[in-house]
Amino acid sequence: MSDSKVVQYETVLAAAPELAFDTAVFSSPAHLERYLAGQSAATTVLRPEFTANTGSALFSRPGRPVPQEELAGLWRAGGRVLVHAYVPGTPYFANGVVVDGELRLTDTWRCHSLEEGPRSLLTAVVNALPGSAEVRLLEQALQVLVTGAGVRSGPVCFEAVLSGNGVKVVKYARRIAGEPLPRLCSLLGIDGQSGDAAQEPDGFVADYAFIVRRGGTLTGFSGLDEVRRLTSYSGDLFMPAPGDTVARTVGEGGGAAVLLRHADQAVLLADLEYLQERNRAGVFVVAD
Repeated sequence: MSDSKVVQYETVLAAAPELAFDTAVFSSPAHLERYLAGQSAATTVLRPEFTANTGSALFSRPGRPVPQEELAGLWRAGGRVLVHAYVPGTPYFANGVVVDGELRLTDTWRCHSLEEGPRSLLTAVVNALPGSAEVRLLEQALQVLVTGAGVRSGPVCFEAVLSGNGVKVVKYARRIAGEPLPRLCSLLGIDGQSGDAAQEPDGFVADYAFIVRRGGTLTGFSGLDEVRRLTSYSGDLFMPAPGDTVARTVGEGGGAAVLLRHADQAVLLADLEYLQERNRAGVFVVAD
């Protein structure tokens, strides 16, 4: 499967048109800017054709157009830019394997994010239980794509939006999902895409990433002791030390991340919401 989002979009459109966003593809900045000038009353999502797979979408919102320097960044990797109307809903990562043409989701993750200017930055994923309503809906919809695309075997991963009007596919790739999802599967006691789709996870896990709003030399992390005392705290995924240089967050991952794990989903989600509030307030103390 190509890394080109245009090719992925065309594949979804041909195989399962109901799962595709109503997308326009632009090959020049001038044409894109003229289009956006006529879309001021609606929220519009912009994606570069090629990225490092780190959450590259920009949101042009009513009264909050994308700054020119951010628009320019869409073209830096070469290729084209995809644009579609924002569809409200809940984003999911859905990973699985295809066996004799049948899609079997092995691990599915609900995404949590924070709005930061023209971006919606992913801060956490939490596993959805096999057999839950959302997993069944995703599996049913994505099976249509797999069948229409003629996939008979092998690993597949998707990013999709589940809304009241159904499912829309953001990304589609025929490969094993990248980290930290395999590590989170290991914490759940399942093998992910290398194992049996029927495996039951051992509770709930999440990774949580903290946003760096201003790059520089790290001098402190506000509230780290409180974070590590959370009931579901399970360890640091990565954590910079004072004196390290941190860069402003523009994609997935953030400047630091912790792992959460608990048998009770409600406990984990309460801790996650606490972390969202801390993240909104800012946790990195940075010197220029």
